[in-house]
Amino acid sequence: MNWFAQHRQEWIADMLAVYGFINRDHLQRKFRISQPQASADLQAFTRRFPKAMHYDLSRKCYVADV
Repeated sequence: MNWFAQHRQEWIADMLAVYGFINRDHLQRKFRISQPQASADLQAFTRRFPKAMHYDLSRKCYVADV
């Protein structure tokens, strides 16, 4: 994993800790990345930390598992 991908992974963890949720749009706006890249980053985070968050269909975002 390169520095940029690692930085995005750390930012996802920070946003879950601070706000309790995150979605693709947050990543796209913060890092100016494409929607497929934002999806890939969230999937990679889920693979690394499977119990850290889950997707909430009604809110259309990933929610931290407390």
